[in-house]
Amino acid sequence: MHHSDFIAIVASIIKPNIYVELGLYQGETLSKVIPHVNKCFGVDMKINQELQNLEQHHGNKLTINYCKTDDFFLDFMGKIDMAFIDADHCAESALKDFENVLSLLSDNGIIFMHDTDPINNNYIDPGFCGDSYKLVPLLEKRDDVNIITLPLTEAGLSIIMKKNSTRTFLRNGIGFY
Repeated sequence: MHHSDFIAIVASIIKPNIYVELGLYQGETLSKVIPHVNKCFGVDMKINQELQNLEQHHGNKLTINYCKTDDFFLDFMGKIDMAFIDADHCAESALKDFENVLSLLSDNGIIFMHDTDPINNNYIDPGFCGDSYKLVPLLEKRDDVNIITLPLTEAGLSIIMKKNSTRTFLRNGIGFY
């Protein structure tokens, strides 16, 4: 299954209010998610016809910001319900994008990170997955998030949620699942 289809299926189930996508390429994932969300924000440094067409077609539902992801987060203050990180494939940049999204993630929000499980060493090239796969072991050690990585297509996809978002509730001080 292609990662864009998987993300769209999740969006169709949870129906996020605010969706943020970092790194749009030609807008394939964004176009599949748009029908299932209230408001989309896309971020990419390159303007292309596919993205302009998407933005024109979806009017007020979609805003594309042609800038660096760091610049986007300087002004964006909304709560993010679902995000897809697929911009700079450098581990350092991907971690910064992750931290920026996590700081604005709603309690039950979901973060998807692409390029976290390359199928072979050919995909470690910066033009493909880069070294963003190095984030998985770092995120697995954190005590504030849950992460699972799926071997979807050639690049992999990680799903991340805040630990306090697990489906645990307290009844008289006793936790139930």
